[in-house]
Amino acid sequence: MLRVLTLNIWNVMGDWRARRKDIVAWIDHLEPHIVCLQEVIESPDGKNQADWIAENADGDWYVAFAGRDVMDGAAKFGNAVMSRWPIDEQHDADLTSNPPGRIDEVQRLVLHARTFDYDVYSTHLVWRYDEGNIREIEVVELDDFIRATADPEGPLPPVLCGDFNAEPDSTEMRFLTGSHAINGRSTYYQDAWRVAGGRGDGFTWDNRNINAAVEHEPDRRIDYIFTGWRKDGTSGAGRVAFACVVCDRALTGAFASDHFGLFAEVETP
Repeated sequence: MLRVLTLNIWNVMGDWRARRKDIVAWIDHLEPHIVCLQEVIESPDGKNQADWIAENADGDWYVAFAGRDVMDGAAKFGNAVMSRWPIDEQHDADLTSNPPGRIDEVQRLVLHARTFDYDVYSTHLVWRYDEGNIREIEVVELDDFIRATADPEGPLPPVLCGDFNAEPDSTEMRFLTGSHAINGRSTYYQDAWRVAGGRGDGFTWDNRNINAAVEHEPDRRIDYIFTGWRKDGTSGAGRVAFACVVCDRALTGAFASDHFGLFAEVETP
C-alpha cells in the first residue's frame, strides 16, 4: 500500500512554531510514504517550510517544492511533495489564477514529482466561493498537465492531491470524477474519500478547528486525494483501500493548520 497525506499548512499564519510541531507529530503518527503540502513559504535564502518539516519528521525524506513570488519577491508561495524515496524528476506549471478583471494574491500552480516511478501532483486552486468558473479552467489545465507528464506505463496511476477550494458537487470536482464534461471534454479520477467510504462528512474546513472558526465560513469538504484509473487486469494498482480525515485534533497542543488533512492508502502492484 502507498500511504498518502495531503495538508494545506496555512503558510506562516497563526503560531507557526507551535503548529509545525503538530504537523510533524501527525506525520510521525500516520507514517505516510508521500506527503503533499500547499501554502508552503520559501524565504529568499532558499529555505522553505517543507524542508523544515522533512528535517524534523522521523526517517529520511526527499522534498520537491515549486512556488511563485509574493510580497514583491520577499518570499515564494507554493506547493511541496515530500517522499520517502528520492525524487527523480519534478516539473511545475502555472494555473489560470488571474484572468482579466481578477487579481489574486498569488499565482496558483501544480507541482509534479516522480518518485519511485510514482507520479505525484500537489496543487492549490483559487479560493473565492464565486470563482467556480476559474476553477473549471484550472481543473482542465490540471488534467492536461497530468496527461503530459505522467508515465502511462508507470506502476501506478497518477496521484493528485491538494486544496481545491471546491465542494464535491461543484462542476469542477464533478469534472475530475467523470460526472460532468467541460467544453465537451471529460476525464476520470477516483475521489479517495468517496470511493473508500470515508466515515462522516469528510469536512476539511471545519469550525471545530479554532484556526478555521475565526473566519466564520461554513464547514465543507475542499481538500482531496485523487488517483487516476487504469484498467490493469487484476493488479488493483491505484485502487483506494482506505481514506480518513486527519490533523483534526491537536496532538501537541496546537492545531496543525486552519485546514484538516486527508490520508489515504492506495493499492500498489
